[in-house]
Parts: sequence; C-alpha cells; structure tokens
Amino acid sequence: MNRKYLKGFSKLTIFPLTENTLTTYIIGAGVAVPSAQTLSKDLDSNEENIYADDEIWDIDKTVNGENFTLTLKELPNDLREKLEGGKYNSETKEYDFSTTDVAPEFACTYRGLLADGTYRMFRQYRCKVNTVKMDLETKGNNNNGSVEITGMFMPRAYDNKLFTIKDTAEGNADLTWLDTIPAVGE
Repeated sequence: MNRKYLKGFSKLTIFPLTENTLTTYIIGAGVAVPSAQTLSKDLDSNEENIYADDEIWDIDKTVNGENFTLTLKELPNDLREKLEGGKYNSETKEYDFSTTDVAPEFACTYRGLLADGTYRMFRQYRCKVNTVKMDLETKGNNNNGSVEITGMFMPRAYDNKLFTIKDTAEGNADLTWLDTIPAVGE
C-alpha cells in the first residue's frame, strides 16, 4: 500500500474574485505566488451542545471558514497589492498602503506532495488576507527572513463551498486541475 502523507507544498496560485453572489461565481486569471514555504490552516467553527433527556442530545456546529498562515520567502510589491489591497505603480516601483485600503478577495489553488510521489491538490474558493508580517534583520545573523501572511479561507456565496481536494493519479497527468477554478452561473 502506498503511503499518502504530505511532505511538500508548492504551486500556490491566486485568482482575483470578480463576482461572488448567490447566483454567480466568477474569478479572474491566475497569478503565481513565488517562494511559498509553508501553509497551515485550521477550521474556524462554533459548537453548542443541545441538551434533551438530561444529556447532550446533539451538538450544533457552525463552520465559519479556515484561518490560515502562509509563509513566503519574498513578497514582491506587485503581488503585495493583490493580497493586501494597497496600490502598486509599475513605473515608479512604489507600493502605497493607506489605512482605508481593503484587502481584495481571491480564490487559490495549491498542491502538497505525497510520500508516494503523487500530489494532493486543493482549491479554496474565497480568501482574504488579514495581516502581512515582515521581520527585518541585519545581514550575517543567520538571516533567514520571510513574510508571514494570515487570513481566512471562507465559503463562496453560491453554495457555501469552502474547498475541494483531489489526489492526482499515478504519473500526475491531471495537475492541470490546479490551473482553473470553474465559474458558476455565468
């Protein structure tokens, strides 16, 4: 039996969310995110015990989404605009961020290498960045700087779908699944 534990993370791509309503879900063209190092996520949910007959009769669980932490080795300013919501000027190479700027919503895909050489592929249908943290350190102190991004994966409005996971077949011919996220209700 082949082992299916995760031992890698790569090919993170974001897709700007252009429409997310109860009737329509449309994304823009994908943008590759270079130098992705780690991604951790955990379910954000609320639970409430429902009592009947002097015992817990049921547990009402509401899933809000998934909190995530993404670590990148670098964050170019043009990509920062797509994640954080400031303004990047490609002519002057300046990135401006104001207190009134709002992070845009996007969808994303990524893959995790499995121990047997195949991949587990992920589609997250709606994401939003909360914070971008960057630590600067002087050269020569084993500087291994990176950028830490936190945010939330949320369900799309059309069907409340939070994510889809697919394992590749042997030979990995179906990795093109990561290149698109199907539109709904166009």
